Amino acid sequence: MTHTQNAARVRALLALAPVLLAGALLTGCSGDGDDTSGDSASSSKPTDPKDKALAFSECMRENGVENFPDPTDGGIKLTPDSGIDMNSDTFTQAQEACRDLSPQGDAGPGGQLDPAKVAVWADCIRAEGLKDFPDPEVKNGAMEIDMSKLGVEPDSDEFQGAMQACRDKSPGGGIIMKGAPK
Repeated sequence: MTHTQNAARVRALLALAPVLLAGALLTGCSGDGDDTSGDSASSSKPTDPKDKALAFSECMRENGVENFPDPTDGGIKLTPDSGIDMNSDTFTQAQEACRDLSPQGDAGPGGQLDPAKVAVWADCIRAEGLKDFPDPEVKNGAMEIDMSKLGVEPDSDEFQGAMQACRDKSPGGGIIMKGAPK
C-alpha cells in the first residue's frame, strides 16, 4: 500500500470518529422534556447526512464554537490541535442547542453503550497490535480514550489500521480522544 493510499485511509477514518463523537456527545445532553421547536433547530431539518452535518457545523458556530469545522467527506473532523475545547461550557451549550441536527443520532437506548461490546472492541484493538490500548471510559454514549497512555498518534497508520480492522466490532456511540500521546 502506498503512502498516498495510507494517507487517504487515515483521513477517511479520522473523519468518521468525530462524527460519531459529535452524535454521542449530543445524546448525553438530554433535555428536560420541554418542546423547543422554536429554537435554531426548526422543523425544516435536513435529512441528507451531508446536509445534516453541515447544518450541525453551522449551528455549532452560531452558538459560540467559532472554529467548529465544516464536514469533509460527509464527516466532521475534530482533532486535538483544532483549538476547540470539547469540555467547555460554550461547547456543551452549543451541543444542547444543536442536538436536533446531530449527524449521528443516538448511541442506543438512553445514549448508553453496552460495556460488554466496548470490551470486545477494545480487545480487538489490542489484538491488532496496540497492546497498551486502555479500556475506554464510557461517558454519555461515548468512549473516552486517554491517548497519553497509548503512546501513538491518532492519525498513525498503526492506530488507524487497528480502528479499521475493528470497525465491525464497534459498539456505536462516539470516540473522545483526550490527552496527547507521549
